[in-house]
Amino acid sequence: MQEGWEVFASDKPDVDSSWKDYDFILLDYSMPKRTGLDVLKALKEQDVNVPVIFLTGHGNEIIASEAIKQGAFDYVVKDTQLLYLERLPNVLREAKSKYELIETNRFLIQELRRANERLQTESYTDEMTGIHNYRFMRRQIEVEIQRAIRYEKPMSLCLIDIDHFKDINDRFGHPAGDLVLKELARILKDATRTVDYVGRYAGDEFLILFPNTELGAAVRLAERIRSMVADHPFVSEGQTIHVSLCVGVTDFDPKKRNTSESLIVAADKCLYQAKKDGRNRVHSKLRLISSESNKRDAAASAQQA
Repeated sequence: MQEGWEVFASDKPDVDSSWKDYDFILLDYSMPKRTGLDVLKALKEQDVNVPVIFLTGHGNEIIASEAIKQGAFDYVVKDTQLLYLERLPNVLREAKSKYELIETNRFLIQELRRANERLQTESYTDEMTGIHNYRFMRRQIEVEIQRAIRYEKPMSLCLIDIDHFKDINDRFGHPAGDLVLKELARILKDATRTVDYVGRYAGDEFLILFPNTELGAAVRLAERIRSMVADHPFVSEGQTIHVSLCVGVTDFDPKKRNTSESLIVAADKCLYQAKKDGRNRVHSKLRLISSESNKRDAAASAQQA
């Protein structure tokens, strides 16, 4: 062809993946065994994303319009004087330029989407451990609170603290402390359900959110996690580090603990009680209530005596 393009011509085109290698496709509506619209459909099925110029005769503008709807870039109406052949090179060049621009825009949009996804992931992910960060957990707690209110479902939450974590850093070094945090995050993820949310609260503290879970079930799982960690050898540079946890567990209450702040405060009080009672243990709201009740009963008995 005088424009310098290498041309392959066929009146019985069989579409396959090799068509993706062409710069553009000049497609006539009238062919011996199938129409140009049939070929357009086949191109779409084969995922051939190459600009198509549709050729049609006078009076077939409706067909040309249908071709555009099916993915053709442009169309040229053939005339008996063959004047359309003079216009054709310009149409092809414009189609190629338009296609390259669209492809560039598509690539930029995809890159922008990937960048936004990375930013969103990074904004809600703890960099060291790879689990959810505090920002995500606070937001998700509020989401689950609304779900619990709407569907009258239970919800529980636990706050976890590593016993004497500062001593681990001081004795074994900060890289060993980082290893403990990462390994603990993995244990927490493995021990919980896919519907649960595990996040790093701050420093050596972690949060687990249990949607649709009664307090008793959350306490049992927290106890199992505490036991797993106590039995797990954390090894750093050939040295075994023994780790234990304090865990405070609470549950959603529509009247008293109905915000992320109030739930975390309640769990933190239980966590403090676990530390006060000797560490390496789980405390829950129910246990605290029971303990306070026992103290009141003992005080009342002492007054009566």
